[in-house]
Amino acid sequence: MLQIAAIPACIGNYIWIFHSDDKPEVWVLDPGDAEPVQDWLETNNKTLAGILITHHHWDHVDGIETLVEKYGSERLTIAGPAKEAYPLTNHLLSEGDRLDIGWLEFQVLEVQGHTQHHIVYLAEPKNAAPMLFCGDTLFSAGCGRLKQGTANQLFDSLNRLAREVSDNTLIYCGHEYTLDNLKFALTVEPSNIDSQNYQLQCAEKIAKGQRTVPSTMAIEKKVNPFLRCASEEIIASCEKYLNKKPNSPLECFTALRKWKDNFA
Repeated sequence: MLQIAAIPACIGNYIWIFHSDDKPEVWVLDPGDAEPVQDWLETNNKTLAGILITHHHWDHVDGIETLVEKYGSERLTIAGPAKEAYPLTNHLLSEGDRLDIGWLEFQVLEVQGHTQHHIVYLAEPKNAAPMLFCGDTLFSAGCGRLKQGTANQLFDSLNRLAREVSDNTLIYCGHEYTLDNLKFALTVEPSNIDSQNYQLQCAEKIAKGQRTVPSTMAIEKKVNPFLRCASEEIIASCEKYLNKKPNSPLECFTALRKWKDNFA
């Protein structure tokens, strides 16, 4: 039976681990630090079969070299973006490619914005809810900063995911940023009851030492301001921020992203 574990690492990151009760091999996604991965493997008596990469930032790839040295480059599949590939990648992935890791088959989507060459992994198993492993493109109640991409690119990527990914899809993002994101979400849309309730639920989880993710696409459409640029309240908030009414959802999104960059 498929299991998905999360290892906290780096700067609020989650390293996602795909494993099965009846198999010794596991795959990991975005191992920014090797040590907690090695500790998990030893504690659970598992061995590493492959690594998935969403993008090249250090907190998603810095553990790969150490893991390759320990487990051997000749036996590890290291899959990641074909464009601007991480040096140790031996399985290059592009838009529309599929990757079968045994327990899951992923469809690869290219989503620009956070970086120019970010990919996400969408799994749609027959007997379980779909799962999207989206790195730093989409967070619960937020989205990634513009590092190498543009606001237009990220706006298009997020709206593509909202259109193409079903509402019951579980959203496995790369960081535990949910409460901070909700603080901003309720600043720009304070009357959003869904966001208020979600904030209470997430705060309770954190207080119990639990993680807030995965969320679902249905939740994100209700609480994530970056997917709600048509909300009248968000438009009004952006008008105050810009000192003029945004002319389009893209202009609203761009204002939100700049606002969030400096939000405390």
